[in-house]
Amino acid sequence: MLVKDVIYILYFFIFTVSILNLIYSIKNKNRNSSKYIILLSIIFISYSIIDGLILPNILDLDVGFELLLFYGILIIAGVLFIISIIVASVKTKKLNTIEKTLKHNIIFTFFVLLPILMFCFSYFREMNYINNSKLILICSRGDGFNEEDYGYAISNDYSKIISVGTDFRGYAMKNHLPNSFNELNYTWTTDKIEINHDNITIFRNNKKIYKIDISNKISYCDVEEVFYKE
Repeated sequence: MLVKDVIYILYFFIFTVSILNLIYSIKNKNRNSSKYIILLSIIFISYSIIDGLILPNILDLDVGFELLLFYGILIIAGVLFIISIIVASVKTKKLNTIEKTLKHNIIFTFFVLLPILMFCFSYFREMNYINNSKLILICSRGDGFNEEDYGYAISNDYSKIISVGTDFRGYAMKNHLPNSFNELNYTWTTDKIEINHDNITIFRNNKKIYKIDISNKISYCDVEEVFYKE
């Protein structure tokens, strides 16, 4: 699963947790559980900021106007978490029952760690493909406001779609690549790319300048940027 897809999934996960957290804060009759509710709310408000504002920018993910919808979801989730904090804080002062259970620890740990594990798995998986590839193609499809940018990490053994570094036609892709990569400065007038079932060849002024053998064919794309290893 692409990093961008995981980011989107986490928006809905955060929203779902905010609803469950609020319901539990209202039903809760355990003073110790109220502390878990407050801490979980604070952590997930932080997750909302990181997931919604920080990660798409620092990873240069290509996100469209759908992000406005997700921002709305995160704002609602943030409000619900704040309400949960208020409810739990009031109950912390009123409740006398203090019960520590293994169940609370497990549930709290699950909700806190799951977003981290989901993101880390997708990110390191995608970066592993990028770092071990020999050719990176940044492609686009559609036009205007409907344009979508994506990439391919290509080696002799695999061709994988990637999302890291693809925003704005891959203008910042080099920031996510090892120093061993070179930028081709692909142009639409003098360059041409041929994608066959077992190789990819790039021509400049009808002269072959790069070729790589591949194990599985990729769909043709409108090339925006090309990065390669010698």
